[in-house]
Amino acid sequence: MNVRRSILLVCLALVLPRLSFAQEITVAAAADLQFAMQDIAEQFQKETGNKVKLIFGSSGSFFQQIQNGAPFDMFFSADLNYPKKLREP
Repeated sequence: MNVRRSILLVCLALVLPRLSFAQEITVAAAADLQFAMQDIAEQFQKETGNKVKLIFGSSGSFFQQIQNGAPFDMFFSADLNYPKKLREP
């Protein structure tokens, strides 16, 4: 298992249990995370019975969408600066 996938698994293990009460979780993820996220979403759906809606694209595009109110439950960016900027007041 590569390092990037391991990091994603740890992040999801920490965050997804809080979201598991929802019937569907919408995840925006950078396109280069597609294969790992599909595996992780499938595993989560098997374990919880909840659906994961994956949307893949560019981190910059998702950053703009989130700033404009896009209803994503989670955001996985290829560039850590985008999530950091979203946390700024």
